[in-house]
Amino acid sequence: MYFSRVRISPNHLDEFAKQFQHNHYQLHQLLWKLFQDKPNKNRDFLFRQDTDKQGLPVFYVLSEYEPNPLIKTFLVETKPFNPQLKAGDQLAFSLRANPVRKSKSCDGSSQYARHDVVMHLKKTLSETEIEQYSQAELEQCAGERWLSQRAEKNGFQLLSVIAQGYQQHHFKKRKIKISTLDFDGVLQVTDIDKFKKVLFEGIGSAKSFGCGLILIKRA
Repeated sequence: MYFSRVRISPNHLDEFAKQFQHNHYQLHQLLWKLFQDKPNKNRDFLFRQDTDKQGLPVFYVLSEYEPNPLIKTFLVETKPFNPQLKAGDQLAFSLRANPVRKSKSCDGSSQYARHDVVMHLKKTLSETEIEQYSQAELEQCAGERWLSQRAEKNGFQLLSVIAQGYQQHHFKKRKIKISTLDFDGVLQVTDIDKFKKVLFEGIGSAKSFGCGLILIKRA
């Protein structure tokens, strides 16, 4: 695996701002060009968009293949990614996820509906209860519960976590709506094989829209 920091070339910043900054799906298509000479046509990378200290866009990309910046849009820094971890290690982590819960569709079909966990929590509360909690408290409660429920099967235990930065994203042309939450905290590895699997494959859904990549460092 390879971990890359990808920046937009200064000569292409204006073009990027106009075409891609608020369209996560097109961003994914653009980043895919870093791997356009690779044999695997399926998505084999995770990414996350952030901003640097100057407020400029920066992407973190975890991929099976080493990226090849064939287009002049990108400035790419890459290094091999094979962290030497063991059960019991404590790691600081950062994650942007699409936290949803599944339930059976009301139409009686075998399909499952996906529900935004923050909005779902709001719907379970009365108007009086909603007034007692701030938006930040709702995000923390729903987000922490969602991630805790997925920790054991993915080989880790949450020691601390802050869930915040809830956003809704609408992609009208594709008729898609997703929500995102940012998680920051400390975890402890409990099963190294399961944890490495989730590191390489991501957690949650909407990976094509910049979700699921777990960034780690020693706590």
